[in-house]
Amino acid sequence: MSSEQAVYSEQQGEVVTLTLNRPDRLNALDHEMAGVLLSAIEDIARTPSARVLVLRGEGKSFCAGGDVAAMQAHSNELPAFIEKTITPFHACILALQRLPMPVVACAHGALAGGGFSLAMACDFVVATRSARFVVAYPKLGAPADGGLSFFLVQRLGAARGLEALTTKGQFDAETALRLGLVNRVVDDDRLAQETNQWVAEMLALPPQSLRELKTLVAVQSSTALQAHLQREKEAFLRCAATPDFAARVAAFTQKRQPRN
Repeated sequence: MSSEQAVYSEQQGEVVTLTLNRPDRLNALDHEMAGVLLSAIEDIARTPSARVLVLRGEGKSFCAGGDVAAMQAHSNELPAFIEKTITPFHACILALQRLPMPVVACAHGALAGGGFSLAMACDFVVATRSARFVVAYPKLGAPADGGLSFFLVQRLGAARGLEALTTKGQFDAETALRLGLVNRVVDDDRLAQETNQWVAEMLALPPQSLRELKTLVAVQSSTALQAHLQREKEAFLRCAATPDFAARVAAFTQKRQPRN
């Protein structure tokens, strides 16, 4: 396991843990990281001994979404550059849904944009009390990606889902629990322990039962999610081609630059 890996995988018994490992960027996603994550998920799907997947982030946050600094560095080709990230990222979302095992997200710190989407693509979410879930996309003049507009409408209904995607786009952990976006909220220093305990409870179930139940639940929305991800991608790329989007990316990056 190298500290230079953008995503690393560890297996202990029947549990595989995938860790997003760009802590200096709050685990922000670029096309390389999305590709590595996709390969890791595909490897796990081919691992017969794996029965539960835990997805976590190294450092201060689970995942801060797309790498806006990388977008700004490719400002002369924004739609093409963003498509290079969205394509493998959306493949990750589908791959998580199609895994023959439950996926548990360990949510801490900021989960913004694509990070929020990634957590919602998991079967279960355990969140620390200090976790924050932020839609973020409208600040860049974009819609959504990673299935977030699918998952929020699926869980909240059309009216509240649209409200969450627009004017009510930030939730603390307790609000997310009340709305059904996360399964459990735990003290910050007990995230790993509480997750491990829940995983142990799952592993106590008969393997064939757990596997079939995950598949039965996921298949209900898999086809609709795949079609919706394509619509999200097309909508995002239309927005990425506008001058307003480029200006917002530049302004966001400037705001994040450290002051001398």
